[in-house]
Amino acid sequence: MGGNVRLPIGYVVLVKTLPYLQLPDREKYTVARRIGMLNELLKGKNAMLIGPGRWGTTTPSLGVPVRFTELCNMSAMCELSYSARGVAPELSYGSHFFQDVVESGIFYAAIFGEREGVTYHEEYLIERENKGRGFLPEEPEAEKVIGVYETQGLQLYSDITKQLVYCAPEENTIDI
Repeated sequence: MGGNVRLPIGYVVLVKTLPYLQLPDREKYTVARRIGMLNELLKGKNAMLIGPGRWGTTTPSLGVPVRFTELCNMSAMCELSYSARGVAPELSYGSHFFQDVVESGIFYAAIFGEREGVTYHEEYLIERENKGRGFLPEEPEAEKVIGVYETQGLQLYSDITKQLVYCAPEENTIDI
């Protein structure tokens, strides 16, 4: 969703798919509140949010039940598909949540990693130091499910006419 973009990404907040999906529903709400804390702490730092399923859902088994105010400072948000568990991105077109995302200028992408032509390299993030504990020192359990990765030099590119979204280190840029 959105237009062409060339956006530097300073941090990526990743909700790790398998650890998240294994949580009981009540703990998924705790993850959502932690995302809200990170949203405030990363304000103005060009952060990208990545997580399984649907952001803003009211049904935790379908995604992360955040409120818009808990991700409003993010520059980009990505929803990851995980077909083995029936978790798939699905924005609620016409909903207040969707309208808030569009109106605030948050770049949105759905990542269907199992589709041909789609490549998602989560290892690029998880091989980095998880800085989550530095942001949420009173929440030591958070880093099992949430990763916060500093990604200076990472660039997000989008060309809507070519239906292309590309996120890579600056030295691996493409011309869009």
